[in-house]
Formats: sequence, structure tokens, C-alpha cells
Amino acid sequence: MIEKRLKSDAIILQIIKDLDVDFRKNDYNGWDLYDALLSKLFRKGSVLDSRYPRYIWTQVNKRFPINLRRLMLVPKSHNPKGLALILRAYCEWYRLTGEQQYLDQARQVARFLLQSRSKAINYCWGNNFPYQSRGDYYDAYCPNGITTSFAINALIDLYRITRDSELLPVIESVRAYIIDELLLHNKDGMAVFKYYEQDDYITYNATAKITESLAKIYSVTKDEALPEIIQNSYRFILSKQNPDGSWYYDESKTGKWIDNFHTGYVLVALLNIKRILGLEFGEAEIAKGLAYHMEYQYTPEKAPKYYTNSLYPIDTHCFAQSIITFSEFGKLDIAAEICKQAIRLMYDREGKYFIYSIRKHYRVRTNLLRWCNAYIFFALALYLRKRYPADPVMGERSESI
Repeated sequence: MIEKRLKSDAIILQIIKDLDVDFRKNDYNGWDLYDALLSKLFRKGSVLDSRYPRYIWTQVNKRFPINLRRLMLVPKSHNPKGLALILRAYCEWYRLTGEQQYLDQARQVARFLLQSRSKAINYCWGNNFPYQSRGDYYDAYCPNGITTSFAINALIDLYRITRDSELLPVIESVRAYIIDELLLHNKDGMAVFKYYEQDDYITYNATAKITESLAKIYSVTKDEALPEIIQNSYRFILSKQNPDGSWYYDESKTGKWIDNFHTGYVLVALLNIKRILGLEFGEAEIAKGLAYHMEYQYTPEKAPKYYTNSLYPIDTHCFAQSIITFSEFGKLDIAAEICKQAIRLMYDREGKYFIYSIRKHYRVRTNLLRWCNAYIFFALALYLRKRYPADPVMGERSESI
């Protein structure tokens, strides 16, 4: 039984089971860090439906120590990225246990994920809520590269287990979306992708994640047009590494900041691109980036700093990506220490969920699906599957990507 096999990680095993129960009970619906504008009070055309009220309410909803969503009539809902993370967790859990129930749940979540696609010619995904940033406004389901990347990575995980031929047209459709809508340019040996279709600036982690997904698509389809684009984008990301091994968030004047989880995005993406295509360059840059990440973005106790120069806010999102990053790089002892810190600092044992964040002077104990609990559900499942490798289940390819 899995309990005997994972005896030394019994706490993590129980947390995964408890999260699974909660997800099923809510039919995979949940609240999100940025879902404030799903409130009926902010419906289209209302007195509050303008830039500053939308932005202020989003930030208050995000940072307030008490969850205001019920009071403000914000419903729980399906978020595509949250669904994708849960789907990936079930795939990992099925690989580890071989238990049919987890594959059945993976298929159910995949159906929800496919139903939550954006309205577009090709398959793509965006957040299920409207979002107001300081400068830009995005409608619900406005497709973007990051959400689409998480979604297609999850569906490819499922395909690699089931070989379900009905997923192949979806995978091919996402390839078309990425190339037709997100490719900003591919010239002079460099390729760059946009975060949103309407963007004309470059976000480095978005290009990295999108390129990783193209590599995973190539691993399934063997589309001969993809390796050159993937390799050119890989080369571009490497070229944007800072001398100390870090990457900025984006190329703009206001994007010259470095945080923990976006660094993790870039590192894991580069690692997987290199593995899948068998590229013989970039190893030194990846090693330098990982060394920077380990030295400057964690406390001595292995709690992830949000920014290189700031511990706060301590965030479950950072813990989840950190566990994923070190699990993917095979540094399981470090991943184990981060798991312990995540449980110690962020886990609400009574509510059986991970809180959002610890600020310098208070805690935000909101139970968030995409940002926190779906993310760490996948992270913990991946960590255990890497720590206790088993023979591949029927139909699954053995290579790890």
C-alpha cells in the first residue's frame, strides 16, 4: 500500500489526501487571488465598473487579512490554471500509485479544463475573471501564454499516460495558437513570444514557459517546424540572463525586478527544453541561474524569499514553485526542507489548507485555489513521485519531461 511506501512522508501524504477531498467536495471550484471583479457589485456597466474602483477593490480583496469574498458576492469558480495544476497532480499521483481513481479524476478535471477554454479559433486559455492592473484591463477568459502553457502541459501529461487520440487535435490546436498568435518574432537566431496577443513587449518568464510547452508539444507531435523556433527561443532566454545568473521580469524600465517563483519558471523551462531537444549548450547558464536561485532567494532555513532583497510577503505560491523547481532538478533534499517549511509556516491544520501569505505585520489566511492549494497539491505530488520512483504505469513513456 502507498501508506507503507511513503511512511517517512506520512504528513505530506495526508495533506495530499485532504486537499483531494476538499477539491472534490467543491467540484474543483475555488476562490482566486485576483477574482474580485467576479463580484456582482462590479458587473458591467455598474457605477463601480471603471479603472480605479476595479484596481482598488482587486488590491483590497488580495491583501485584506479577512476573506471578503462572501460578503462581496464573489463566487467560487473553475480557474483554468488551477484545474491544470490539479490535473497534473492527479497524473503524478496515478504514476506513483497506479490507482484507477486518480486517473478517473484526472479525466474529469481534463473535461472541466477543456470546457473552460477561451473563445478563439484555436485552443487557448485565460483566467476566468476580469482583471484590472495599474494600467491594463483584461476581460475574463482573455487568452494568454502562461495560462495556456499550464493547461497544455497538463493535457500532455494526461496524453502520455492514456494515449487518448482525442487529445491530439487539442495539442495541435495549441501549437497553432502559440505560433500564429504569440510568436513576436523569429529572426537572427532568436525567437520571442508574447504574454498576451496584444502585447508588444517581452516578458522573459512568459517566453520561457511558452517555449517549454512548445518543446512538450514537439515531444508528442514531432512537428519538424518546431525545433528551430524552440532552439532560437531557448537561445534568446539564455542571452537575457544577468551576469549574476538571474533574470529580470521583463524588458521594460519598470520590469527590472527579480522574484522567486518567476525565476523558478525560467529555470524549469530551460531544463525541460534542453532535455527534450537534447541541446548541447546552455548547461553553464542553467547551473549559474540555479546557483543564484539557491544562494539569494531562500533563507538559511529554506523559506523562499518573495524578492531577492525581501522575504515578505511569505507566499504559498513561492513555496509551491520552489518544491517543483528543486524536484525537477533532482535536488530532493532541498525540496524536502522546503516542504517542511511550507507545512510549518503556511498550513492551516484545522482548515486543512495552505493560507495565502504572511505579511510583515499580519497574515492573509484566505483559502485560494489556483494561487495556493492547487499549486502546492501538484508540487507535493511531484516531489513524492520523484522521491519514490516506480515502474511506469501501462501506456506511459518512461522519460521525465
